Amino acid sequence: MSSRQDSSILGHDIPKASLTPSGWAWIALYLGLPILLLGNLVDLFFQWALGWCIGVWCMV
Repeated sequence: MSSRQDSSILGHDIPKASLTPSGWAWIALYLGLPILLLGNLVDLFFQWALGWCIGVWCMV
């Protein structure tokens, strides 16, 4: 048994594992969407409770 890993299987070179663009999109959606939703809920709460408009839409 060799301690070195072979980089080929049956004569075919196997590239190192990497994320595809769709994988990056799913990660962004999975992590970004909850953060955006929570941020908007906090903005809505402050606007409702204190009358402060601190959301991005208030800068327009």
